[in-house]
Amino acid sequence: MKRVVLTGAESTGKSTLACKLAQHFNAPHSTEYLRAFVNETQRAPQATDLEAIAKGQIALEDACRPSNKEGLVIHDTNLLSNLIYAEHYFGGNLDWLLAQFNARHYDLYLLCLPDFPWVPDRGQREGPEVRDSLHQKFLLRLEAMHLPFTPIGGSPGERLQTAIHCIQTLDV
Repeated sequence: MKRVVLTGAESTGKSTLACKLAQHFNAPHSTEYLRAFVNETQRAPQATDLEAIAKGQIALEDACRPSNKEGLVIHDTNLLSNLIYAEHYFGGNLDWLLAQFNARHYDLYLLCLPDFPWVPDRGQREGPEVRDSLHQKFLLRLEAMHLPFTPIGGSPGERLQTAIHCIQTLDV
């Protein structure tokens, strides 16, 4: 099984691209648990919610694994996002979250670039002024952890074509 993660700062087209890739490859995909959490609680996450959010993300990812352990799975974010956002907003020691992340394997990260207009999403996004600094945090973390990634930018069509090409090189 090949696992591809859409990652990056807020409002960079991850969810849209994840859906389009899942359709293109007829592959299962997991959604972002944080979105469901915020919609359900009707509030921004707090530091005390981090463990529940991480567990929810893991459960969504695990639920979309194909039973035959072959093929492709698309993840609209993963614990890397949880880790970066938790550090950004709450700081502190997050060794338990890093350990959870390190226990999982992903074959490719598609780092969505902040190269189109920011779109508000109540309770989900801070604002366009932090998007570039968050993007840098994602980029630096991917590089520091030596994770396989490809930057994805341009128009929606260009993003989709680049992502398809990258996934095809995985020999799914």
